Amino acid sequence: MLQFSTISFLWMLFSVALGIGYALLLYKNNNFFSARTRKLLFSFRALVVAVICFLLFAPFIRITRKIVEKPIIVLAQDNSASLSISNPPGFNKNTYLRNFDALEKRLSAEYEVKTFSLGSAVRAGRRSSFDEKTTDIGSFFKHLSLEFGGRNVGAVVLATDGLYNSGGNPEAMAERLKSPVFPVALGDTARKKDVLVANINYNSIVYSGNDFNIEVDVEAYISKGVKTALTIRSKDRVVYQQAISITGNEFHSTVPVTLHAGAKGLYRYSVDLRPAPGEIAVGNNRAEFFVEVLDGKRRVFILAAAPHPDIAAFKQSIEAGGNYEVTSGLADRFNEGDLLRSDLVILHQVPASGVPLSKFQKYIWGKPLFFVAGAQSDIAAFNRSQSLLEIKPSGGQDEVTARLNSQFYLFTLEAGLQDKIPQMGQLLVPAGNYAPGSGASVLLYQQQGRKEGSEPLAVFGSEKSRRLGVLAGEGVWRWRLAEFAASESHSSIDRLINGMVQYLADQADKRNFKVYPSRAAFDENERVVFNAELYNDATELINEPEVRMEVRDAKGRSYPFVFSRTTRAYVLDAGTLPYGDYSFIARTNVGERRLSAQGKFLVTREQAEYRQLTANHQLLRLIARESGGTVVYPSELETLYELIKKNELVKSVSYEDRSFAQLIDLKVLFVLIVGLLSAEWFLRKRSGDV
Repeated sequence: MLQFSTISFLWMLFSVALGIGYALLLYKNNNFFSARTRKLLFSFRALVVAVICFLLFAPFIRITRKIVEKPIIVLAQDNSASLSISNPPGFNKNTYLRNFDALEKRLSAEYEVKTFSLGSAVRAGRRSSFDEKTTDIGSFFKHLSLEFGGRNVGAVVLATDGLYNSGGNPEAMAERLKSPVFPVALGDTARKKDVLVANINYNSIVYSGNDFNIEVDVEAYISKGVKTALTIRSKDRVVYQQAISITGNEFHSTVPVTLHAGAKGLYRYSVDLRPAPGEIAVGNNRAEFFVEVLDGKRRVFILAAAPHPDIAAFKQSIEAGGNYEVTSGLADRFNEGDLLRSDLVILHQVPASGVPLSKFQKYIWGKPLFFVAGAQSDIAAFNRSQSLLEIKPSGGQDEVTARLNSQFYLFTLEAGLQDKIPQMGQLLVPAGNYAPGSGASVLLYQQQGRKEGSEPLAVFGSEKSRRLGVLAGEGVWRWRLAEFAASESHSSIDRLINGMVQYLADQADKRNFKVYPSRAAFDENERVVFNAELYNDATELINEPEVRMEVRDAKGRSYPFVFSRTTRAYVLDAGTLPYGDYSFIARTNVGERRLSAQGKFLVTREQAEYRQLTANHQLLRLIARESGGTVVYPSELETLYELIKKNELVKSVSYEDRSFAQLIDLKVLFVLIVGLLSAEWFLRKRSGDV
């Protein structure tokens, strides 16, 4: 439909008048053609000129299309290992899969069908190998919300046993989908004979020569009267053994164990329970944990301008990592010996008015420093004390949350922190303009409300052969309170602070070339990530030379890799690796000098799927009831087609798609103009007009 206004209507009249006038000029007094031919030529020329003139005004045409969208039916198969172990009597895997294939084919004839499999991740297409190491049902519903947001999702068929061991609560995630969910209840809800290592509580870092404690949670079901034995081994040597008698059909016991830490290194421990006769699965009778033995703790000193709740918050977060010993003092009274022996100094609002940094230079000379700015900070002195961040204050303070910089590579934070950091609460920062220095790497940006700001909040780097860090705000204690209120845990803030402290305190390592994994041990379904740092003789980070690395497993198999360059360092994502012990050696050349770095890491076996084998059909009933769906069992798969067809929420949606386009874009007008001009030329030629 052509969009008319008063101006466009007047322009159309002008175009018609111009076309008629131009045609009259050509053909009114032209007696060379017959009257009939002259009328045709007049009409062709008048129409062509009028159309071309009108198109110069670039009028718009409204295009309306009616679109009918068929319902999308999502078919999802839980591909986790628990479904290969526990199934009810009479269940036949091949029969079930044939019936599911038939259902998919029948639904595809009438609806748009999308298929997925779920386990540790959501993947397109149905898979039924039942070998995934973990199950994250919540991520499946989140994935559907993101991929099909605004689409006509008619129904979701989810075949699962209801067991999940990672991710959020799937019941809450399913509510956001606004589509009926039809769970296919797989697995067996009946308890079966099983003895298992349910959990191991331990510290992953201990110190050479010390004893350390672990706790092993032992569970047993339908095994009353069974006698088993708990055995712990390290490097094929038995380091602990204890007999255990199962006294009930639902048995739970926590076994405390004291072990001794030997020389520095990375140790893998295996925990085994002797199998009970006839138990359903023996894979959960074994578990592993690793311990990194260090020479001694690093010392951190918190020097504060005045008492502040941040001092205790920093101390608690740093000590939670188990690798540091934290002491503190105020600027007017502190233990000089503790400050001198420290490996890292945190300067909380130092320098401040009346508290110059020069007062402490003899104690902190050459040490890595972590500046924390606040209301008491002397900003001018703060700017002179370091070159990572310059603040031009405008007076007062702003409340900001933190946003992680995804392009930060000086050190690696654990997965999942990016989403949790903005929820930690607010810090108080000096109001003003912020400018990072040329050698600074921004870890956190300031964010006010939903607006993603570009002002730095936390920056790190090196200056005069020592590492420096800056946190431009006070209120870390608020972060701890906010996280505990949300999750009854401080784990995210502890991991964030420990990542900062570990980077700064590791300055004692003077090697020009350093390569290290982001963790000492990885789960077998977890991506293995390495970081590399290369320094020139002036201890400046460089990354021009290529860095290659070779990873070897215990059987001598080799995996070659090449690092990617970041802004100033290197990073390598080696993907997932099979279970086992690994060593690595990385090499690079700086001029004529050859450098190398080596180390070890572990890939641990993921046992989450074996720890819970009793299907949770109650969860499936809740999801079905709240979403408007129905639970069916494998033997009832053929009823799903009728249940979906009869559901009032599963129906086609029609809507109009309205858009505007310039009339000159229509190809039919081009064809019309060329056709009219060709017809006019043909008639003139036919009549003998050259």
